[in-house]
Amino acid sequence: MLTDQTTRRQVLRSRVHRAHEELDTLIGALETSRDYRRYLRGMAAFRLAAESATDAAFFPSWLKGWRPVSTRVALEKDLATLKLAPLFMSAIAPPDTESALLGMLYTLEGSALGARLIAKRAALLGFTEAHGASHLAVQTGTPGNWRAFLDLLEDAPVFEAEEAGRAASSLFGFAYNAMILVDRAGDEVHG
Repeated sequence: MLTDQTTRRQVLRSRVHRAHEELDTLIGALETSRDYRRYLRGMAAFRLAAESATDAAFFPSWLKGWRPVSTRVALEKDLATLKLAPLFMSAIAPPDTESALLGMLYTLEGSALGARLIAKRAALLGFTEAHGASHLAVQTGTPGNWRAFLDLLEDAPVFEAEEAGRAASSLFGFAYNAMILVDRAGDEVHG
């Protein structure tokens, strides 16, 4: 339940907490080159499908032209640089309500926060903007986009917490499934 002291960001954070932890556990600490390559393949499969879904969404005028950061081109470049075959997951349906759109955008745009830590780990392994981690540079390169989204989220004239929470959690589920897809592919197994 939303109260005057509870922000919509807090509501969504609480709704995705468990799914976020499960995904983080599955991804692991990214301690080896193999770990990073696994992460990249999974996140590429997920992000390409998720970005296609949001690209197909209707963006209401109250979003004032704001759009999420697109990592598509950078992910494709990173996969090619590291000679990794892309994995394709099933399509993700575009959000069918404005609240669902907010939930999906919360998950996608919020991933830039975790990307900062991942970029540091990747750099220690030799993956940089110029070599296999350009998507992380794209994600972390526009911190103002996240702040602008949070303002729009709080000011949105429509916000159904259940719909937004379901959509946000669902995207975490798709990311989790993308990592499982990588593991099942067999050629980039975690460990």
